[in-house]
Amino acid sequence: MPTRARVCAWIALCGLVVPSLVAAQDRTEREVVDLIVRDGPQARAIRAETEVTRREQLARLVYPNPGVMYSREGAGFTEFLQIEQSLPIFGVRAALSRAGVAATAAAEAERDARLWRLRADASTAVARLIAEQDRLLAAGSHAREVERLIDVLRTREQEGEGSRFDRLRAEQELRDVRQSVTSAAVAVAEARAAVSAMLPRDTALGRVAGAPSQPPTPPQLEALLARATSARAELRALQRSGDRADREAEAARRARRPAPMVFGGVKRADDVSGRERGGVFGLNVSLPLFDTGGREAARWTAERARVDLERAAVEEQIRAEITRASAALALRQGAVSQDQAPAADELMGIAEVAYREGEVGILELLDAVRTSSRARIRSIEIRWDARLAEIALERAVGDVLWP
Repeated sequence: MPTRARVCAWIALCGLVVPSLVAAQDRTEREVVDLIVRDGPQARAIRAETEVTRREQLARLVYPNPGVMYSREGAGFTEFLQIEQSLPIFGVRAALSRAGVAATAAAEAERDARLWRLRADASTAVARLIAEQDRLLAAGSHAREVERLIDVLRTREQEGEGSRFDRLRAEQELRDVRQSVTSAAVAVAEARAAVSAMLPRDTALGRVAGAPSQPPTPPQLEALLARATSARAELRALQRSGDRADREAEAARRARRPAPMVFGGVKRADDVSGRERGGVFGLNVSLPLFDTGGREAARWTAERARVDLERAAVEEQIRAEITRASAALALRQGAVSQDQAPAADELMGIAEVAYREGEVGILELLDAVRTSSRARIRSIEIRWDARLAEIALERAVGDVLWP
């Protein structure tokens, strides 16, 4: 027959129950999220893209390479050796530099936006892991409670006060609870794998502790909207993109202005008195007759108009997200405050006393135990929903609202 020690050992052998304190380090939710955003593989890839943009813009400022030309004419010996160099004047490099600074700033703002979305995703994944851990503990507590009842029923059966049916029915209940423990252990393993995929390689992840149970009080809606205007990195990215469009339009106009090419060298040629040698110098200037840069500048002007319209649309979307998330959080926090999980534990105690006194049967007693377990699971789900609502509101605002 199963004993309490066997049940506890079986729960531990699910593998996925409580990580070893030697192999993994326990962390808080905030520590895990900060580690993902600071050193995680996705975070490193996001930051690397900004460096690519910066290098691309610096490459535009490189001076053109000089050219060397040699020519020789055979009808009367004439030989040329000259060097050519294009000179970007009229403020072309300065305009390109300003455009590059704006492009880098836009890339950095986009990086911040993607990192913030990564933080929200990481917070959601960690919150799920914490909820699954709590569900596993609740399922294990349910199994231990049923095991305790089996011990009581076995003792009553041996003393002639209980029936074999009651014990067998409780043992069947224990088998069902074991399946719930297995499902909870699998869910913990899946949630842990999802979080581990975001962490740096070879990072050991132990048990993750959740945030304090006391629900935080969110700021007022208008304060959240004002905060989002300055905090949302998407808005900064769009503003920087608009600045870049202006700078690129200016650079496009300057790039089509006359670009002189200076060349100079030496010349040798046959003359009446013999072969002579002399210098060569010249200037070649392109004339912007057909391409004045207007079309390219118009394209960047249209890009600026598109960015402005997109920014207005994003502002409205942010307002709607904050309004929706704020209302959802208020409802979720209300559900947390109305949670009555301790009453279910009291119901189980009353049912056990009533069973001992013969007022209820084994089915009523096991139903009370299941009701208490469901109440614990429901409390976990309510707290998880509230945490997800907090994450959604922070994601919409673009800043951390609670320490």
